[in-house]
Amino acid sequence: MKNFVFFIPLIFFQTSCNNNAAKEKLEVEKAKQANAINYIIGIGKIIPKNDIVQLSSPVNGIVQKIYKNENDSVTVGTIILELEHQLEDEKYVYLGNQITTQSAQINVDAASVEELEAKVGNAKTELQHLQNLLLKGAETQQKVDDANTNLKALTSNLNKLEATVTVSKSRLQEIKTNLKSAQLERNQKIIKSPINGRILELTVLIGSSVSIQESFAQISPNGRTIAICEIDELNAEKIVIGQKAWIRSVGSSDTLSTGTIYFASSFLKRKSLFTDQSGEKEDRRVRTIKMLLDNPEKLLLNARVECVVNISSNLKK
Repeated sequence: MKNFVFFIPLIFFQTSCNNNAAKEKLEVEKAKQANAINYIIGIGKIIPKNDIVQLSSPVNGIVQKIYKNENDSVTVGTIILELEHQLEDEKYVYLGNQITTQSAQINVDAASVEELEAKVGNAKTELQHLQNLLLKGAETQQKVDDANTNLKALTSNLNKLEATVTVSKSRLQEIKTNLKSAQLERNQKIIKSPINGRILELTVLIGSSVSIQESFAQISPNGRTIAICEIDELNAEKIVIGQKAWIRSVGSSDTLSTGTIYFASSFLKRKSLFTDQSGEKEDRRVRTIKMLLDNPEKLLLNARVECVVNISSNLKK
């Protein structure tokens, strides 16, 4: 009987301990659920707001000179490199010489036109004078006919020379057009920066070839730095523009930078930023978001990060 009485309090004590453990476990689960509700996490990377520019050449060629290196700052129009352009230079000089020659010929022909115009004017005056004398009987018909024939010959020569000048001017315009094309072809061999920014990567050397199909440099444009992230479709609808967020290294709890969501795509797509392996088959979809970062100075572009979005304000509404 005494043993039985002692056993009963023991049962109550064990039950109480079990209840406390269960309560603690329940509290932990509630805390986890609260965190899961307040924050959602996605995978992303650091990029410039205006994205990295992949620079390629408009023409194929061999690198002749390199003016800039990786990490150098550039502005719009800064020459980065030159491709070989000797043939283009020779063509440009040749067409320039043709323009000089053609212009000189036009000037000579124009002077000849002026001379013939003067002769035609004199011939008309002479013909009129002879016709007046013929009416008075002071000149022969033969003289008048000869003067008329001379006027027609001069007029014919003048028309031919004026036509020649017109053709020469058209030819000059054609050469000038070809010169502009030659200059454009030459300029295409001089690769310039299309933006203000900083060269991240330059993958060519002097003597190497570049192709219009391949990028040979990456330029980071000046401006804000952002994190572009992918949020799983299960949480995609919880994203709202203006939500506060932060980024951290993958697997770490240390905050690298805080930020604000300023863009959220209006559709779901396949994962594109990162996949575990090439050719991976994944049925889940993601929503792309972009976060303006408050202090990105020390962040490396293209770094892989975790994006943590605070959605607690959604719940309060």
